[in-house]
Amino acid sequence: MQTHTFTYGEIFTHAWAKVKEHAWYIFRVFILIAIIMGVAQKLFLVTPLIDLFVGIAIVAISLVIASGKKPTFEDLFESFKTYKITFHYFVASLLVLLSVILGTILLILPGIYLAVRLQFYKFLIVENETMSPTHALKESMRITKGKFWKLFGFVILIILLNLLGLLCLGIGLLITIPVSILAHAFLYKKLTSK
Repeated sequence: MQTHTFTYGEIFTHAWAKVKEHAWYIFRVFILIAIIMGVAQKLFLVTPLIDLFVGIAIVAISLVIASGKKPTFEDLFESFKTYKITFHYFVASLLVLLSVILGTILLILPGIYLAVRLQFYKFLIVENETMSPTHALKESMRITKGKFWKLFGFVILIILLNLLGLLCLGIGLLITIPVSILAHAFLYKKLTSK
């Protein structure tokens, strides 16, 4: 059985290089999402639905970039050609949320453990249209097996990076959020590579 090793340096360096390479595209997507989210805040009842669609679109774009392809605006909508991805993503997100809440109620540590181990379900579903929510959760557990502490460190680094972006008058988030998203996608690709 092959083990997939990674270093934080390689993941974040690769993510930063791709953010620079696709900076104009990422900036335009960032503005589009900000506008959509701003409008969604006014329409209280549809906000969760908009959040769902934005989440899927971000994962789809990050997977395109992580695969070494040039992203297009069509890629934002590619995942919505069938209902399956949206439905599976929604159900899996609910299952993860409930698992993490239950785990947190049970002394906090199980919630953290589950959040770290299940974090790749969204990439699995967006990349594999027919993958069921439960299969995505099982697969996330499989690809993260034996890597909890390293993945926990990765999550901490993502949090610290975005806190740093926030401390830079919030403007730093224009850089740290895309780097975080792409780092997550690159890590997923690393863990699932053959």
